[in-house]
Amino acid sequence: GLLYIKASTFPSQQQRLQSGQGFVVGFTGSKIFSLHFFNMTTIDVPQSAPMIQYLERKMFKNAYQIACLGVTQNDWRTLALEALEGMNFEIAKKAFIRVRDFMYLELIHSIEERRKQGETNTELFLADICAYQGKFQEAAKLYQKSGHGEKAIQMYTDLCQFELAKQMMGENLKVQENTSEVKQLITKQAEWAKTRNEPKTACDTYLLAGEYIKAINIMSENGWTQQLVELCNKLDSTEKELLKICGQKLKQLGEFNYAADVYYKSEDYESLAALYAETQQWQKGFDLVQSKQDYKDIVYLPYATHLIENDNFEEAQAALSKAEKESEAINLLDELTENALHQNKYKDAGYFHWLQARANMSEAKRIS
Repeated sequence: GLLYIKASTFPSQQQRLQSGQGFVVGFTGSKIFSLHFFNMTTIDVPQSAPMIQYLERKMFKNAYQIACLGVTQNDWRTLALEALEGMNFEIAKKAFIRVRDFMYLELIHSIEERRKQGETNTELFLADICAYQGKFQEAAKLYQKSGHGEKAIQMYTDLCQFELAKQMMGENLKVQENTSEVKQLITKQAEWAKTRNEPKTACDTYLLAGEYIKAINIMSENGWTQQLVELCNKLDSTEKELLKICGQKLKQLGEFNYAADVYYKSEDYESLAALYAETQQWQKGFDLVQSKQDYKDIVYLPYATHLIENDNFEEAQAALSKAEKESEAINLLDELTENALHQNKYKDAGYFHWLQARANMSEAKRIS
């Protein structure tokens, strides 16, 4: 037989009963009682159809009352989402509690708090709701309509849909004027490219965003010498910090001549002197400190160490003197004299004494 389900003045809904279930003799809530000969059976009848009828007319309270008679979990979710989109947060909250969806409960709480603080932009609330449901295009349109296009851009950026974010940015003059937001978008795109192991894209995007240090690090990690050199050529000589970093990276890559050019461009003579000393380009170091006296220690002290390691003691003492490290030079000669005496090399000891005397005379003249 057929079972007819009717709610209020809505058209009745039909449901076929299975054969052998007998005749319906009564009902309560969503249960009907069927008599078959001498057997009474109880049949649960889901109230989905009448609930949907109320939802179609945005009668959320009535739909909730029907749902309480007995509907499926999917029906409860349908009621919750429909009530949420209809801005009936009381019914939506009750329905989401039934399906234990805490994410949407947090959203409702957030919207209610914003309303208490005086926010009344319904379209903005609907945009947030659509974004939570994954209806991103709809959400973007509502964000634009509500005058919050920057939220649409942020949404697409968080989704790593950067082309759509750029498209939204092109339609939003308010965001175009905010350079920090534009930079943030491009930077996030670069970070996304980096996580996807696309260093070239990440590097180019960082440069576009003005994040030069991050771009320089990528170039260095991948051994892109030419790109580093090209960047250094583009940078102004006043960008001293960036040029110094580039010089350090080029030095780490073994490109000493390029590094020297960068240090020279930025007038970083201290780093240039240290580079010449580390690479034992002594003559270039001497030429540099001839006009930049403040950095002669950086060249002559390593040069003196180099000479000592190669048993060129007299030249080492002279190098220390040029570095105006007379006390170190005299101490060195003391040690050399002691060593010569212990080894019974009296001729060498005498020679070192003579050098020491000459160094003491020079020091005395300098002090006087």
